[in-house]
Amino acid sequence: MNNVLPIMMAALITAPLSLSAMQVTNITSAALKTNSEAEVVVGSVTKPEFTTQSTKEMSKAADAADNASVLLKKRLHGLQQYQAAFNQTVTDAQGNIVHEAQGTLTMMRPNKLRWETTFPDETLLIADGEAVWNIDTFVEQVTIISQDQAIKDNPIVLLTANDDETWDSFVISKLDDAKTPSSLEQYQVVPKSTDGQIKSLTLGFNNEGILSTLDMLDAQDQTSALVFSEQDLDFAIDTAKDNLFSVDVPQSYIIDDQR
Repeated sequence: MNNVLPIMMAALITAPLSLSAMQVTNITSAALKTNSEAEVVVGSVTKPEFTTQSTKEMSKAADAADNASVLLKKRLHGLQQYQAAFNQTVTDAQGNIVHEAQGTLTMMRPNKLRWETTFPDETLLIADGEAVWNIDTFVEQVTIISQDQAIKDNPIVLLTANDDETWDSFVISKLDDAKTPSSLEQYQVVPKSTDGQIKSLTLGFNNEGILSTLDMLDAQDQTSALVFSEQDLDFAIDTAKDNLFSVDVPQSYIIDDQR
């Protein structure tokens, strides 16, 4: 399955104190008692010091992460349905272009997505809420996998997910406008788990609060950058459910069901 398709793809971690950081002294034969219990005198143990300033900084960072999550939820909540044309550019770790594509992305909450490319090849991928269908018209084959497995630890899931459990799996930050050249309001989403194929997702919203860009960094340090245009937030929902997120597989197609 094409690994450039986006659907397929403030926690504080305290390091354990290493024994090598401890200075163990004054261990003598006198430390052995008659009842066979050993007493070890440990001196000069370096303990982490949490100053008032560092505590305030950690609290401020946690508050900022919570606030960013709330703001992003509000932005995405306004996208109950979303359809847009896109231009995609995939670059490797050295900045070389390795793939380009054009097509249409359609999303509907909760958990429905349709990804269709028209250039350089015609491809179709549909997430219907339970399964992901990858339709390859060139070889006349359909690959089906569980949607839960397909988007596990993938921040792209937040585009269509509403539940708190899913959102709690990611760390969200609002990028500083002064430090980014973009005029967009940008949010970065990073999985708390390191087992997934996506390291980070960056979403950009224009001044009307509409999703305009989407950048993903994967485990191979490839970046997939999507720029959206012709955004439509008012297409007919009933028609979309029937036509855009259902799959009618021709009898001549080979079906590879991996669910």
